[in-house]
Amino acid sequence: MSPNHHLVTVVLLLLTASQSGVARSPGGRDPCSVSDFKVLCRSVVKGQKNVNAATEVSIRELMKRTKKAKEAAASGRKSGGGLKTCYSNYDSALENLQKALNDIKKNDGFSLNINLSASLTEFDTCNDAMAGADASNVFAKSTNILHEMADNCLALSTLVKQ
Repeated sequence: MSPNHHLVTVVLLLLTASQSGVARSPGGRDPCSVSDFKVLCRSVVKGQKNVNAATEVSIRELMKRTKKAKEAAASGRKSGGGLKTCYSNYDSALENLQKALNDIKKNDGFSLNINLSASLTEFDTCNDAMAGADASNVFAKSTNILHEMADNCLALSTLVKQ
């Protein structure tokens, strides 16, 4: 197949997907192929090929896990340090994730990327605050998973129609 023929095929696939109003990963491939943490992404997305649905499922799972982490951080936040930082950052992250869900419904890929980037920053800050924690610290490990999930959400959002 010539390079030009391949390009025409990809363009036709993208046009078909955009005209149907349903964003699919190019060629119907696994949307998690764009993520850095593919195994984690696939465990959340569970074979979903629709990009918008895969992104929404990922955001909802991240929100669920963030709420649990916030509950866990609540008991230690008064002692200060990393848990206090994480506890407050989780509120901001949850706000941005809720906005991101609304952005998907509005097909606003630009705002979606902004809100997911903001939530990723909140998780990064929490990760940094927990960096000095004992390697066996369960909470520190969970902050890393939340960071990876947020990174996956942002990667998936790049496939959402702008």
